[in-house]
Parts: sequence; C-alpha cells; structure tokens
Amino acid sequence: MTLCRVWFRATLIAGMFLYGLLAVGVIMPCLRWMLGRRAQAWCDRIVQQWNRTVCSILHLRLRVTGLPDSSAGLTVANHLSWLDIIALGSLQPFLFVAKQEVADWPLMGALAKGIGTLFIRRGDANQSAAVSETMTWLLRRGVRLLVFPEGTTTNGDQVLRFHGKLFHPAQRAHVSVQAIALKYSGMAGHHAPFIGDDEFLPHLLRILRLDNVDLHVHFCPALPAGLRRDQLARTTRLQMTEHLYPARQRGLFLPRPRSYPSL
Repeated sequence: MTLCRVWFRATLIAGMFLYGLLAVGVIMPCLRWMLGRRAQAWCDRIVQQWNRTVCSILHLRLRVTGLPDSSAGLTVANHLSWLDIIALGSLQPFLFVAKQEVADWPLMGALAKGIGTLFIRRGDANQSAAVSETMTWLLRRGVRLLVFPEGTTTNGDQVLRFHGKLFHPAQRAHVSVQAIALKYSGMAGHHAPFIGDDEFLPHLLRILRLDNVDLHVHFCPALPAGLRRDQLARTTRLQMTEHLYPARQRGLFLPRPRSYPSL
C-alpha cells in the first residue's frame, strides 16, 4: 500500500477517534439526560455504527459462521488484539469487561471508559468482587456482557486457561453463555495480534499498512443456564479449541504453542 493511502486512512481513523470522544463525552450524555432509559438504544446504535465505520476504514473484513444466540446473557471470546473489540462491537451491542490496564491505553482507553466498560483490577480481590456483583446485576437486567476469559492476548497459537471467576456472574444470574472463536488469517494473522510489549499507536500504523484485515468470527452453540462456573469455563474453552485447532483434537502433532505475558 502506498504511503499516501496509509496516511489518508490514518487521517480518517484520527477523525473517527475524535468523533468517538465527542460521542462519549457529549452526545451520549446529552441523550441520557434528555431521554433517560430510552437513550440506551440510541447510544448502542452510535457505538455500533462507529465500530462498523472503523472496520471499513481498516478494511477489517469479517467472515461470520455459526448463529449468534440473542438469549445468551454472557458472551466469551479468545483474545488476540484490540481489533477484537471493534470487530465484535460492529456485529451487535455488547458491554465489555476488560482488565484495568485497558483504561490507560491512549484513545481506546478513553473510548472504553466512555461506553461504560467494566474494568477488573488484577490482584485486587475486593474490586474484583464488586465488579462481579455489578456483572450479576446487569445480567439479571438483560444486559449482554462480553468477556475475554483468558485475561490477556495471545498470538493465536493457543487458547489459554479460562478464569472461572469470570463465569460466576452467569451462574448466579442463571443466564446462558455463548462462546465466540476468533482467528485472523493472511497477513493479519502475523500483524493483528497485540502482544508482549506492543504499543497501541505503532501497532495501529502497522495495521493501516495492510491491504485487508481478515477475521473469522465463529459463534459456538450457546450453553444453557444453570451450569457451574467451572463447567462453563471448561466447555466454552473446549468449543473454541475444537473449532480453531481441529488437527490437535484428532491427535496430530503440532509444535508446542508459545505463551505471552500479560499486556
């Protein structure tokens, strides 16, 4: 891709981030002040359309398989990049649950806070318990939550162990859970993962240089309400690994996957 096209797309993305800050800082609060609870549907549309526009600028192409379950209260996905959030947010409105470090990211952190993302501070049992209570309350109200239960990003070689505590609100609220398996392909398979010491702005510039970012999004069958949190964690992880790495499930030899430290 030519340098002119890269900078043109970078200008469009900068404009979208400015609009996003305006939306979460001014437009959406005004809607909530004027319309009360009725404003949520309008806010969801603003966020979803913002995500779709950013996907278009980045040439983020989604191939969706499986069927999203509208009755699933909690959705979980494997985590590879900040692009995951934009891609999934373009498909349907979710309230995301993320680690506290995301709040400190440039631009994305401010937007995440503005749309109401719940942040979990690792190592702080009291704060984590408070977030779990909030998640349970929201699920009982019918809010759709999305969690990345690995707790960090990987390069896609494996699905890390799921943190069972993140499924406890679904158990308490007695809601069904659906897993989503994510996989970047082509050049995006090498460049999209946001891991280790990666920084947001340099990573964004690398993404802008790609002609396309191809992402396969697979909706696994939803698990019924009433399962224990450990059952939910094990089964959703198994659903993802069976879809992402079918050769391993057949017992074929593959190189041992690498793990990466938390961001």
